[in-house]
Parts: sequence; structure tokens; C-alpha cells
Amino acid sequence: MTNSTHEVWNFLDSEPSIKKELGRGIVNIMALAKYIMKNKKLDCSVDAVISAIRRYTGEQKFDLKFGNVEKIIKSSRISTKNKIALIAMKRDPHIIELLPKVFPMIELARGDVMRLSEGKESIKLLVDEKNMQKVVGIFPKDKIIEVRDNLSELSIHFGPGSGESVGVLAAIMNALAVNNIKIIESIGCLPEFMIFVETGDILKVHEIMIKLSED
Repeated sequence: MTNSTHEVWNFLDSEPSIKKELGRGIVNIMALAKYIMKNKKLDCSVDAVISAIRRYTGEQKFDLKFGNVEKIIKSSRISTKNKIALIAMKRDPHIIELLPKVFPMIELARGDVMRLSEGKESIKLLVDEKNMQKVVGIFPKDKIIEVRDNLSELSIHFGPGSGESVGVLAAIMNALAVNNIKIIESIGCLPEFMIFVETGDILKVHEIMIKLSED
């Protein structure tokens, strides 16, 4: 396989939504070829890219499990919640020791939000804005990296088969990226997946998910 063909195939493998439509046979091959050339900065002819795309489809480079993505999204439950705040802190032993003090402040039985995301360098808490100041007050100021409010949560509870299928999360993330949605944070606890965006984007995000579930 030539280098240009390799680049084209890698691109198609990484773009679930394009791959799905290509498999349906409803993609304008010429337009797709020009898009790939621009995206990958390929030094070859349009005809060469078109040939690579056709070889991709001709050799049936479509994962059979990929067809389940649409069914899984259609059977998923989607909900949104506004007035969420993010508190990012340094990943420090003292911060970890203080975390249990947060839990009594969160009334889970009443639907309060409490999400925890941990990386190698930071720990992030996502809580209702009404609880933001109380939670921030627990931790030393010099350990707090960022406090951000005016966020919203899109919560997805996937339908059956999500754990065995390829491309479910990729299809959603790609759809949001194509629509210029900036994801502030995402947390997975499959079959649940939560995406946090600026509140001004949540309506558009919800509409995108509805469209995905209807396609």
C-alpha cells in the first residue's frame, strides 16, 4: 500500500461518522477526497485519493460491529442538567485526604450532582453551582487550579451492546467536533457517559444527539 493510501485509510478508520455514510454509499467521493487531502496535507493527485477511497470500500474495510452504533445510540436515554460547576485541583495527597469531606454536602437523594475525574496531575470535581462555594472552601486555595461555573451536563445511558461495539463514543465525539462544540470534560462509567459543555452549547448538543438517534 502506498503512503497516500495508508494515510487515507487511517483517516477513514478514525472518522466513524464519515465511515458510516461511506458504507451507506451516500458520500460524494470527490468532495471527500478533497477534504481528506486538505486535512492530511497529502502531496498527491485527487484521483489517487479517490482510488484509495474506492479500494477502502471495495475491500470491505468496515467492522461488522460498527453497524451496531446506530442501534445503540437510538436505544440510549439522554438527559441534561444545567448550573454545573467544575473545580480543578492539583493531584496532591492532602487534596485526596480532604475529598471525603465533600460527600456529606451532596444530597444525592435529591438529585444533586457529584462527579469525580482524576488524572495524573489533577483532580476535578463537578457539582451543582449551589454547592460550589461550600466545596471550594474545603480545599487550600493554593491547590486549586481552576473554578468554572455556567456548565451543563449531557448524560447518556447507552442501550444494550455498548460494551461490545466499536465506535460508539467516537461517533458522538466526532459529531460534536464537526459542529464546533467544545467539550470541557467527559466522564465515562459505562453504560453511562457524561459530557460537560458550556451552558450556551447544551441545546445544540442535545439536538445533535437527537439527530444521531434518529438517523
